[in-house]
Amino acid sequence: MIPSIEVVIPVHDPARPLERSLQSILAQRTELAALGVELGATVVCHNIAVEAIKDSVTSAQVADDAVTWLGHNDGTRSPAGPRNAALDRSAATFLSFLDSDDYLEEGSLAAWWKVAEARGAAAVIAPLRTPEGTILRSPRIRPSKPAVLDPVRDGLAYRSVPYGLLRREALLACGFRYAEGIAIGEDLEAALRLWFRGGRIAYPYSAPAYHQTDESGDTRVTSAVRPLAEEFLWLDALVQTPWISAATAAERRTIALKLLRVHGIGALVRRGSLSGSPDTPVWSEADRTAWAKAQMQLLDLAGGSLPALSRRDAALCRSAAMAHDESQLRAAVVRYNHAGRLDELAPENPLSMFSADSVLRHYVAERLRTKSGVFALR
Repeated sequence: MIPSIEVVIPVHDPARPLERSLQSILAQRTELAALGVELGATVVCHNIAVEAIKDSVTSAQVADDAVTWLGHNDGTRSPAGPRNAALDRSAATFLSFLDSDDYLEEGSLAAWWKVAEARGAAAVIAPLRTPEGTILRSPRIRPSKPAVLDPVRDGLAYRSVPYGLLRREALLACGFRYAEGIAIGEDLEAALRLWFRGGRIAYPYSAPAYHQTDESGDTRVTSAVRPLAEEFLWLDALVQTPWISAATAAERRTIALKLLRVHGIGALVRRGSLSGSPDTPVWSEADRTAWAKAQMQLLDLAGGSLPALSRRDAALCRSAAMAHDESQLRAAVVRYNHAGRLDELAPENPLSMFSADSVLRHYVAERLRTKSGVFALR
């Protein structure tokens, strides 16, 4: 069977720059054909007429046999449904998911495919270029630039989105699926499942990147501030999955620490930096209760404690659990933002200062990653 790559683009708004996204895919066809790889793109028109989306791109793209147009109507704004629909109908060797406002850099798919074949990888994690032009420094890959990544030692939990090249057989074997029915975080459990249970994971050092933009406009689902309980629905589902329950203590601890640091602290800092209104408060008693629940879920996931959590992170977690209104949360975030260097680096348990998950060890590793060129720009 001829190896193939299918790039899936869910789109719900004709104002999105889909033409650019498609062009970034189709322009790589010749290079992949020279490697004996077939290339296709599937545009999933989400809760909108296919013809309306076709009108937003060139006639050549509409007529291109490499492009499949698929309609998917589920009445929700989450991209989980259209992504799963494309996965269910796909027969490709590899899948790659692309947001309609982003694009793939020239030569990216061929570079990723070569790494996947050389390593026998279930997935190749894409270098991720930010709108500012830098390469996102995640996951937390060891400075030695290992050919095959270790989920714990290479901090795979710190890559929240499964952008890259994903072997379809591996996705099916590990039960990879985007979580439907939730507005945000639909890819968190799926990505973790793939990184920790999907098989061999590789990173294509110095390869062309997946390029994010800031051109999503006002319709991106994740831009809204919603009740914290709704924002953490993904966590309720995650902690009940059998593979998480069966994970090793080290796996559960590194996952819980990342989720608390990035998604938990991130949610608190974001809310504490905004001003709400009587109709749409950014913090309420219900949010405080939801935060206390989420914090306990993550501690339980970690086995009861997170000794590598920094003093300033731990202080903000405690303050949020006691914040009864916006002003109290805002004051806690101000203290967090003005914490000293020692509080940022040091864990509450001094014995964990040099542990593998400590902030200090991460900063040292960051310097070594820069020196060895783990995230070097092409």
